[in-house]
Amino acid sequence: MKIANGMEFVNDEAVIGKWENIGWTKNTDGTELAGLNKNSGEFNDLYFLPDGEPYWIFEGWTKGIILIHYGGDEPILAYRYDVKTIGDNEYLFFRTDNKTEVFEKKNSHRYNKETLGRHDDINKPFISDDRVLGKWRSIAFVNTIDDFRTDEEHNGLYLETIEFYPDGSLVQSYMDKKWYDKWTKELIINLHRTTAAAYIIKEVNGTEYLFIEWKMENYIYGGMRPEYYVFKREMSQ
Repeated sequence: MKIANGMEFVNDEAVIGKWENIGWTKNTDGTELAGLNKNSGEFNDLYFLPDGEPYWIFEGWTKGIILIHYGGDEPILAYRYDVKTIGDNEYLFFRTDNKTEVFEKKNSHRYNKETLGRHDDINKPFISDDRVLGKWRSIAFVNTIDDFRTDEEHNGLYLETIEFYPDGSLVQSYMDKKWYDKWTKELIINLHRTTAAAYIIKEVNGTEYLFIEWKMENYIYGGMRPEYYVFKREMSQ
């Protein structure tokens, strides 16, 4: 069976399951736990799905190799991993070009893309919010709400518009597709990703802006905190 980059899949039953990041080191060959930098590495959690199945930026795996694609025209990168038992626990040493990230085995569950990662409770009752009704156009993407600057607005963002309807339905228009989801007061219910993303409307210099948590793959699979899309009102209901 072939995986990304035309590589032949070779099973490694010992790595299937969830691994949790415990630190990293600049040593790209070591298998020791002493002296690890405890600050979070690039990935908080790492999952190995059966048959080398890909998810998020991980384009799959084969024995001893993890494949990563950062998107767009970037190449699919192949990085080596090693597994070592230390004491009563198993550790995985994930080796990039300039460091080694170290993970501890948490379980051996046979995950798939539908069952792994973080998912929110989306069974929320509908509560209306007249202030948010209408169509909004994206004008910025920021790490936090406080990072937004009104003089840095721009177009061409992946999520282009979002439209709130009085019955709780929602349309999110992307560059290449539309998603038909739901909303309730202070939350956007992403049916495709089973996430509940908070929204807030703030007035800045006399203009209303809509801030929405971006709860996609980085949040679901990477364990990262959500960043924010920023919108300006285009049309009221």
